[in-house]
Amino acid sequence: MFFRWTWLKRSKLLNQFVHSNLVKQLTLGLSPNHRLTKIGLLMVAVALLLTAVARPKFGFEWQEMEVKGLDILIAVDTSKSMLASDQSPNRIERAKLAVQDLMHLAKSDRLGLIAFSGTAFLQCPLTIDRNAFMQSVNSLNTEIISQGGTAIGEAVNEAVRAFKKEEDNHKVLVLFTDGEDHEEGIAGAIEKAKEIGLKVFTVGVGTPEGELIQMRDSQTGKLDFLKDESGNVVKSRLNENFLRKISSDTGAFYLPMQGADTAERLYSSGLEKLTPGLVQNQKIKRFTEQYRWPLGIAILLLLIERILPEVKRLKQKNSNSIKQRTAAILLFLSISSLINASSNEALSHMQNRDFSKALEVYEEILLENENDDASKARLQYNAGTAAYNAKDYLKAEEYFRKALNQTEAPLSLQQRAFYNLGNSKFRLGETTQNPDEKIKQWTEALKQFQGAHNLSQQLDESTEDKDALFNSELVKKRLKQLEQQQQQKGNKDQQDQEQKNQNSEENKDQQDQEQK
Repeated sequence: MFFRWTWLKRSKLLNQFVHSNLVKQLTLGLSPNHRLTKIGLLMVAVALLLTAVARPKFGFEWQEMEVKGLDILIAVDTSKSMLASDQSPNRIERAKLAVQDLMHLAKSDRLGLIAFSGTAFLQCPLTIDRNAFMQSVNSLNTEIISQGGTAIGEAVNEAVRAFKKEEDNHKVLVLFTDGEDHEEGIAGAIEKAKEIGLKVFTVGVGTPEGELIQMRDSQTGKLDFLKDESGNVVKSRLNENFLRKISSDTGAFYLPMQGADTAERLYSSGLEKLTPGLVQNQKIKRFTEQYRWPLGIAILLLLIERILPEVKRLKQKNSNSIKQRTAAILLFLSISSLINASSNEALSHMQNRDFSKALEVYEEILLENENDDASKARLQYNAGTAAYNAKDYLKAEEYFRKALNQTEAPLSLQQRAFYNLGNSKFRLGETTQNPDEKIKQWTEALKQFQGAHNLSQQLDESTEDKDALFNSELVKKRLKQLEQQQQQKGNKDQQDQEQKNQNSEENKDQQDQEQK
């Protein structure tokens, strides 16, 4: 329809300037058949390009793969104490976010899920199906187990029973809890865990100072504080000593839930160092992508369309122009292929955690890309991500700012760039020993997190960025602590100076009396 409309429009404009009897004489030598052929070639090429974009797949082959990894059971405390809000938005929601982060890090490991409060049950057996695991995690809440209390021993016993059915491999249990154990039997459970070589890593959710527990009344819908049988308000505190003992007894370690990188520290410092065993042989149905055929034919038709003349006989002087056009098309296709190949190379380095090499590749691509567009913004964002993971926070800041300065950058990319720029500024503040510089960097980080939160509300999903809010609160606390330290130091310096001045005056009075 578009080509027909342009054809009719062109004819109408031509008739407005030239009499219809003269049109044939003025267009003598032009071939209507050639013109129709060129339009037909363009239409077919467009259809083939759309087909290639759809990435058609015909046929498949079975590939057998050996998957190596750890067996990791994750136990999440679902007792009422996990509703305490000393960690935003509350303990159980923060624990679920950390479990999701751990899932993304344990790419080749089998994961299982245990929910526990007054008792425990295996909610998701060991599996490599991430969708099934995530559904189980999302369903966790404080009402999932009716029996109240916190029986950590039951969670350990449930993990022991689950691992007895599995083949010989490293056995890992990760406990997310506040450590308030109201049941007996933890000592016996730990002995059983040691017998089968089960390592119990504990992650403390909450704060030692504790927090009152708020619950919503089912009848009135209002929030009210949880009370014990005597009518006293219940305050839940993190029991770090108890959790440390559980971990040390099984050859593991305890880690408090602090910052947004708790799961990363747990995996890199503990789980990643364990030697993975053979999980199983898997047959994967790999479909064969056939997009190359329609893409190749479309490129060929476009080249033919450009070369095919509209006149019946092509004059010799036009041959050089045709060759130049063909060479330009081939050059453009070669450059595009080169950029795609380089991007794949950088992505491969990122997956292999060789972030410095990935940064070098992204910088080379950016030197070749001189246009200011959305693709360049994505390359700059990826370069900033590689620099951040390589702990080059100055370069990370530079590339995240460049991505934000691109006018064509998508809103979602700008939101992520604000968030990661805030992380970079916070890390830069941690590296300096100058308190004034630290305050400056952290104050700037706070602004970036606020920008990320504001943009998240403008996206289609219109949801708050919980990580940005969490990091904002963390930075505010750190700034407040630093300012208090600075104030205490200033008061101490002032007292020292006053004492020094007083001693100086006393010495002067004593000298005056001796002279008299």
